[in-house]
Amino acid sequence: MKNLFACSLLFGLIFNAFGQNDAFELKKQELEKARSSLVNAQNRVNSIKQEIARLTPPEYWEKGGFSALNFNSLGLTNWAAGGVSANSVTAIGNIYRNYKKDKIEWRNNLDLAYGLIKNDEETLRKNEDKIDFLTKVNYGITDKLSYSSLLNFKSQFAPGFDFSDPTIEDKDRTEISKFLAPGYLITSIGVNYSFTNYFSLYLSPATGKFTFVNDDSIAAQNIYIPATMDENGVQFYNDQYRVEFGALINIQFKKDITKKINLTSTLNLFNNFTDVNSANRKNIDVNWETMINMKLTEYIGFSFYTNLIHDNDVAIPLYDGNTIVGSGPRTQFKRLLGIGFSYKF
Repeated sequence: MKNLFACSLLFGLIFNAFGQNDAFELKKQELEKARSSLVNAQNRVNSIKQEIARLTPPEYWEKGGFSALNFNSLGLTNWAAGGVSANSVTAIGNIYRNYKKDKIEWRNNLDLAYGLIKNDEETLRKNEDKIDFLTKVNYGITDKLSYSSLLNFKSQFAPGFDFSDPTIEDKDRTEISKFLAPGYLITSIGVNYSFTNYFSLYLSPATGKFTFVNDDSIAAQNIYIPATMDENGVQFYNDQYRVEFGALINIQFKKDITKKINLTSTLNLFNNFTDVNSANRKNIDVNWETMINMKLTEYIGFSFYTNLIHDNDVAIPLYDGNTIVGSGPRTQFKRLLGIGFSYKF
């Protein structure tokens, strides 16, 4: 009896071992079939993607931009340290349209800004006004180097007045700027080197700079175009229109530092070879603009803008107290900081 029980137990163990081995082999075969199906499915997905890419029309245009409406408000009551209550609003906009196909690249950028400020006990005044359009065409020589041509137009929207003398009533203030007074147009040909897709250097040995002052009273002040006299004291230089020819260096940096922070910086350096004042040919016109945009939430943003200008031909009044004691070239600097509604598209 004991022998019969032992034989039955041994037979059961052997049968179970063979059964488990068969199940294992079946699972291995099932796994191989699943893997084969997965490979075939992935190959099919890749084939469909390639077919879609082949049928999709190529996109040569890249477009986008942003807009912002910034507010600032300062209120002071019995403030021992002094100061003036003020409220301001500034609208900022940027639009770009870029085209690229084979060796041809065409980049277009439009910057607009307009702002108003109301200081306590003063009238509403303009504190920002900007029109800046840049178009640039590149024809590739190598991946990074290209022949290039550039056109840049700058002006402002609305009249601007001289507020430097606080003793003058606003209605009697002198108008010193308006649309196309001044206006600047730069045209040039040269070469462009792209270090990366966000950093480039443009060098032109042949650049024309045109200054327009399309208003007689503003032109007569010789703020933007210097008066030039002959030996008899007679002005022979047109005070409404000026042509300069020289060399231009344009450096551009535009990058999304993070998903929420964008930095744009442009530096223009221009040297006039043909200045009627030969001593002035050594001077370089500098225009450096930097803009930082930061998204705080989906529709709330922060912006910081600076503009540094030095042009030896622009006469800035020099004051001793409230008295003008002369005029001459000086470094101009503008800073604009704001927080408000923003939208990127």
